[in-house]
Amino acid sequence: MKVFSLSIIQVPASGTSAVLSAASDLSSFSFYQKGSVGEFLTFMSKTVAERTPATQRQSVQENNYTAHVYNRGGAEQLAAVIITDHEYPVRPAFSLLAKILDEFAAKVPQSAYATPAAISFPEITTYIQKYQDPRQADTIMKVQQELDETKIVLHKTIESVLQRGEKLDNLVERSNALSMQSKAFYKTAKKQNSCCVVIIASMSRFLNVVESDSKLLDRALEPVKLDGGYPVPSVLTRSIEDVKNFVDKGPPFTLDDIPAFVDAAKNLTTVGLDDRKFLLEKLLTLMARLPNDSQFSTTLQHYVIDILYKDLPHPPSGYLSLPAPAATTQRAPNSRVKYAFRAADGSNYNPLMPSFGAARMPYARSVPSLSTTPASALPDAGLVFDTLLRRPPGPEGFTPHPDGISSLFFAFADLVIHCIFNTDHADYTVNDVSSYLDMSVLYGSSDKDVDSVRRKDGTGRLWDDVFADSRVLFMPPSVCALLVLLSRNHNFVAEKILNINERGNFKDPASLAADATAAQDEEIFQRTRLVNCALFMKIILGDYVGAILGLVRDGLSWRLDPLSTIRELGHEFAPRGEGNVCSLEFNLLYRWHATVSEGDTQWTEDEFARIFGTRDFSSITPADFIQKAGTAMIPPKDVKKWEFGNLKRDSNGRFSDGDLATILHNATEWSAAAFQARGTPEVLRVIEMLGIEQARSWGACTLNEFRQFMSLKPYANFKEWNPDPTVHNAAEALYGHIDNLELHVGMQAEQAKVPMPGAGLCPGYTISRAILADAVCLTRGDRFLTVDCTPFNLTAWGYQDVQYDDSDGSYGGMLTKLLFRTLPEYYPAGSAYAHFPFLVPSLFKKKLAAKPGSIVDKYVWTRPPVPKPSVVVDGYTAVSAVLGEPKVFESGYDVKIGQITRGVFLYKPVIQKILFSDQNISAWTHCFQCTTGRLIKQKSVSHVGSELKYVDIVKDVINLLPIYWLADEIIGLNMKSKLNPHGVYRDQEVYDAFAVVANYVVMNTEPVDDWTLRQNALGVADDFSGLIKGHLTRLSESILSVSGMTDTVLGLLAGYNNHENSDAFLKQLLAMRRTHPPGQIAASLFAEVVPTAAIYSKAIAHIVNFYLDDSRAKERANIVALAGERTEDASKKIMVYAREAIRLDPPISGIVRKATVDTRLGTTPISAGDQVVASVIDANLDMKTFAPNPKKAAFDRTPVDPYGLMGVGPHGMLQGQFFENTVPTVLGTIFSLTDLKRAPGQSGQLNRHVFPKAIEFGS
Repeated sequence: MKVFSLSIIQVPASGTSAVLSAASDLSSFSFYQKGSVGEFLTFMSKTVAERTPATQRQSVQENNYTAHVYNRGGAEQLAAVIITDHEYPVRPAFSLLAKILDEFAAKVPQSAYATPAAISFPEITTYIQKYQDPRQADTIMKVQQELDETKIVLHKTIESVLQRGEKLDNLVERSNALSMQSKAFYKTAKKQNSCCVVIIASMSRFLNVVESDSKLLDRALEPVKLDGGYPVPSVLTRSIEDVKNFVDKGPPFTLDDIPAFVDAAKNLTTVGLDDRKFLLEKLLTLMARLPNDSQFSTTLQHYVIDILYKDLPHPPSGYLSLPAPAATTQRAPNSRVKYAFRAADGSNYNPLMPSFGAARMPYARSVPSLSTTPASALPDAGLVFDTLLRRPPGPEGFTPHPDGISSLFFAFADLVIHCIFNTDHADYTVNDVSSYLDMSVLYGSSDKDVDSVRRKDGTGRLWDDVFADSRVLFMPPSVCALLVLLSRNHNFVAEKILNINERGNFKDPASLAADATAAQDEEIFQRTRLVNCALFMKIILGDYVGAILGLVRDGLSWRLDPLSTIRELGHEFAPRGEGNVCSLEFNLLYRWHATVSEGDTQWTEDEFARIFGTRDFSSITPADFIQKAGTAMIPPKDVKKWEFGNLKRDSNGRFSDGDLATILHNATEWSAAAFQARGTPEVLRVIEMLGIEQARSWGACTLNEFRQFMSLKPYANFKEWNPDPTVHNAAEALYGHIDNLELHVGMQAEQAKVPMPGAGLCPGYTISRAILADAVCLTRGDRFLTVDCTPFNLTAWGYQDVQYDDSDGSYGGMLTKLLFRTLPEYYPAGSAYAHFPFLVPSLFKKKLAAKPGSIVDKYVWTRPPVPKPSVVVDGYTAVSAVLGEPKVFESGYDVKIGQITRGVFLYKPVIQKILFSDQNISAWTHCFQCTTGRLIKQKSVSHVGSELKYVDIVKDVINLLPIYWLADEIIGLNMKSKLNPHGVYRDQEVYDAFAVVANYVVMNTEPVDDWTLRQNALGVADDFSGLIKGHLTRLSESILSVSGMTDTVLGLLAGYNNHENSDAFLKQLLAMRRTHPPGQIAASLFAEVVPTAAIYSKAIAHIVNFYLDDSRAKERANIVALAGERTEDASKKIMVYAREAIRLDPPISGIVRKATVDTRLGTTPISAGDQVVASVIDANLDMKTFAPNPKKAAFDRTPVDPYGLMGVGPHGMLQGQFFENTVPTVLGTIFSLTDLKRAPGQSGQLNRHVFPKAIEFGS
């Protein structure tokens, strides 16, 4: 359903009408169509309004679109028009028109109508956004049940509303409101049988349909058994995917790219590449736009990575000073640990060269300089800054970043830079941190540093919100805020690793002796550090490099993968995990002071004024800085007392979530500055002077020497280096010849790139080329990010936690997960601030909206609001009230159902009346009994040499019960089986699909997985609702109708199960539907039964698991005996057993609701808008309700006694009558198996993880 435009028009009895206020949503049109379509929306609105008599309502249909008009007339002579698609319901549309006319007349005086341009009525924009969901308009109807007695006249085409003699073509031609382009667009559209509201089906959308049909055919042709492998798509499907990829991503190669490749062929091994021809950008664009599984793209990527890695020598060819002999390497307390771990000082990364890249080793020198210019002949560092680097004063001196990169990007860059560079103040040739992305800013670079941040209590955790590197305290606050989130992530991961306990070797620390506690803490800490560093690395490659290359901006989730195993042409392995040593040249490369945002500049100025007592920053000398900053930058010894940005720790040592979020939100909103000469704030003058002098003391090479080293063509003159005459003339005056230009100054003042495919960071050309080589070397050379980044070392959960999710709405980002995970209340689901934190939201929104088929409306672009407080309740009475009063405590269940069914009006009462009729309940009960027995028989595996049989009772029976019931009795799915080898659906795949819906609708309360779950659930809903709609159409329109023939042909092609039962059920729905179209019935049925299918299975699994214990054999026998009675009373008694198991082991341990009004829960006051967190697991152990021993099962409860809460409302398959009739027969069938017992070892245990808090919440 879609609303395209909403207009308020003054329609005088005679004369021309005037649009007083209007809003439109053209996100479904391409960028090139929006202008013409917008003009036609206005034209159509005025046309139908002028031809609607006063006090009348009309609906005018044209192709797939409808204009609803209400001419209220009266003294104001006002009319309102809403243009929607056909699916938008009529009565809510007119209800909305009546309401907006009332509000407009009340807020805008009639005297203002004469000057429409001066009218301010912003509410109309709110209306068109809010009422895209017709259920919002439906709330109006609850107040205004009857519009009035006025008849709504329906016109099938716009021609029928025109006056006699009028022709639409003539009106269009005479219209002064339509541009020549729009008139030409109309004529073209008319040829395609379109009119006022024109939508051209995009190739991508067409291919989606073709691709879906192709995959349907693929599934039908797949063998019944895959023998543990994956299905292989057909050549047709792959070809369609390739074409769709081309349409969605754009052409990977154009004729304009040829000169760059010609230049490479001619000059790569001679004078060097001309980087003004953008070869690297074109190669990256080529790889990014090719299909993800393209072998050519993979081969090309391997070639590029190999080149970038070998840009730098491994090991280095020279050092600033002689490396010290290898010292004794640092180890964990247990020196014979059976897993890989990072040494605190970065030693042992290369077992053959233990000190290679370790902390406190000298910098490498990549480029020996042959320049004969003595340091004494170089210009004064202060003069160089003032003429080439200094940003002009005032706001006009600030140039926003050309690609909209945010300040937060450079805050993260600060963390990367401080991880790998820390020049020793006593010996400037030495790097005091390792040359690896080991997060030394968080953990430190020595055992002493690491010990200072660790609790060492057996849990592997750090102290709250701590980090080890004090240098970042004197960076803008966003740097520390990001680091705190990474510190919190460490503790999150450590808790997960301890509680999941994959190898079963961890114990409750309280039960361990001191030595065992230390050993356990060490292992959890080291594994957790590996996970956290891997996450850090994925943020670098996903978000950081993604922004550098402009991939996020272009909507591409492809990423350069420098970590992969590569075989070269001679079959030898390309080097990987060999180690890395940072060089002085790259230390100079990362001095990105020109990009400091206005907000961070102000913070820096305030800090300098505090430290140096002056705002005349040009007066601060290097000697002043060394003397005063050295004293001011000494933090407290206890890292738990470190504070930054005026933030204060609470009594637990944590910083406020709200304070951290404010800093990060600001950093995302603040645009970074552009890379450019004369762009560095004056406050950093002394820092740049020290940098220039340091480079000279290192004997750094010149810019041209470095370019030659990187196989780039050296500059012939200063003008070629920077075409700006004010810059290149000043540089020439200072240095005389281009070959004398220093590396540091030359890179910072070089002409910057402009945004283009493959380029987003837009630094100088030399930096742009070198930064990729450094990124590849840092990651590919680290064995803990390559050969030792394995599930064994990180744990299986930890390894999976750091994998990219290309479908999470972030285009390959990973920082999104960190923000959602650590500050969930301040980064709500769908927030652009979380999905695109390195891009300024207001700027990126415009770029995304301009893309064809834009998904801009799926994100929330406004700054996340301050969240309402959460109220936790855990008493049985209070939790029951929260569950039982949906009008007071709003559930997200219905909202999410509406989202995945795309706002279709749902007719639950009709569905429920038929689905849960006495006759059908009896049939469903029998079906579940038969299906349970059949699945046990089919899925059992024989034991060799005996009559024993094994069956995975959860995966192969309980989980599949709802699937076969829905397939055979309700929906009518063509299941693949031996009897139907050309079926489309595999039972486990259908369960997985329905579990996605359950996870989104019922279980999902955290924003981190919301996007992926929502999009996947939408896909499931579209597929299965469409299938149901096809069956309903076939049954209602006869087999000879187009829809009926389509459904029948697809059934024949894809195998055809016996759907007599499901057809009979669907016919019952059709008999009750009255005026409800098949699409709404299909959506209503899907919404009623599918979201709870997996929860139904989970509840039964918990019950079965509860009674499989040998200690409950007696109760199990009682259930079998009761099941044999086959009476209603016996079923009720079985449900007492079931409810008691659910009480002690509920399928959902907590629920989250939003209070809609002020109320109370017991003595706890609740305000409207408060989030209420109700602990189901605690409520089920309430002493007052379940005395005397709530933790012990009591089987003497009567059906009328209070029973355990399940955590889900009575929706779908959890509806009382359905659940209470089907569960007993399932339990009776399972427990009646002869000599029933658990399988040996872990195979007989339910896979689950117990956490210290009730974290498995439902909505």
